Amino acid sequence: MMLILLVIATLQIGFVYRALLKEADEVFDAQLKQAAQALVLTAPTQSTALVSPEAGKAEELDLLIRERGSSGELHSTVDGVFPEQVPLGFADLHTSLGEIRVFTARRADRDVSVGQRLAARRELAREIAFSALWPLLFLAVAGLLLLYLIVRSVLAPVTELERQIGRRDPGALTPIVDPGLPLEMSPLLVATNGLLERLSKALEHQRRFLADAAHELRTPIAAIGLQNTLVARADSDQERQLALEAQGAGIRRASALVDQLMRLSRLETADAPLQVAELDLMSEILGLVDLHRSESEAKHISIDLTGTAGSVHADAGLLSAVIGNLMGNAVRHCPPGSKVVIEAAVRDASIVVTVDDNGPGIPEGDLPAMLRPFHRSAASGTPGSGLGLAIAQAACERAGWTLNLSRSPLGGLRASVQLGTGNA
Repeated sequence: MMLILLVIATLQIGFVYRALLKEADEVFDAQLKQAAQALVLTAPTQSTALVSPEAGKAEELDLLIRERGSSGELHSTVDGVFPEQVPLGFADLHTSLGEIRVFTARRADRDVSVGQRLAARRELAREIAFSALWPLLFLAVAGLLLLYLIVRSVLAPVTELERQIGRRDPGALTPIVDPGLPLEMSPLLVATNGLLERLSKALEHQRRFLADAAHELRTPIAAIGLQNTLVARADSDQERQLALEAQGAGIRRASALVDQLMRLSRLETADAPLQVAELDLMSEILGLVDLHRSESEAKHISIDLTGTAGSVHADAGLLSAVIGNLMGNAVRHCPPGSKVVIEAAVRDASIVVTVDDNGPGIPEGDLPAMLRPFHRSAASGTPGSGLGLAIAQAACERAGWTLNLSRSPLGGLRASVQLGTGNA
């Protein structure tokens, strides 16, 4: 910034200098014109005598005068300088004394030319311009110096902030201490500290997720190892077959857990734009019911679908992740012979999908924690990974929907998802 100001000041001084030179030229021209117009009114031959230089020599700024009388005779203060014909008004002439500036005035049959050396005029003009510019130059330098000191003082906290950030460890996410920033820059520091806080929470969530995932995977992997040992030690084909079946079930459980972990991770870290389209909500839910039909029929669980909701603007993948996980969660944790009711309705201009079951339910105090990964209610006697509701919650957050858990009128759990507006 200081360099820009210096360039601007230099250009300004240059413009002023050129303006002063032009002004000095206009003053000199005015003097020539005034002198010529005054001398042409004097008696013949007196004009050259009034300003004749000593011994016929012209000093640097002496006026050079030539008079032409009515009979054509010439009189000049310096011989051999003026040509025989000089145009009226202003003219620049090349003479034995160098370039001269001339003004010629005429009265009746008599004309008078008054000239001045251009080199001398320009030298004097430069001296005048420099004399006028010295105060301006001093003020410009002093102003720039003062401005530099002010800017340096104002930006000192910014420099200190730069040092703080430069000294920070890459893993340090604690808030940055305000070194006394100007009021205009305080929002930047507040926003930066807010970003650090969100990043710290995200990293802490990631660390907790990885720790929980490692803990959850340890049990099925250990079980698979134990089952592999049992296969190796089996004394009969029947024992070996039973051990292999148990081992296959363990592998499937571990594979399902890994799949759920990957889905949850993708939902929590996705940054690709949503593929929003107009979907037939009832058709989408019916498709998910078909996916869970074999599991529900194996446990003799009925799934009923009611509602009047029509189409909804949503991402099909996120819609499937939310409703599919809520439906699967209800089927898995309900005892055989239970009932699951899914309703899609329009309430207060918003589409709400509700999944009710008559299973064991969840105590009121445990409901908020059920949306966190790997959290399982102590009231549930069914083993599980504790990821179903967490995946549904992550998908809702990604889509901007709202998931609420409460006690169902059927006696079990009610999960309600507010999808936003749609067409009935």
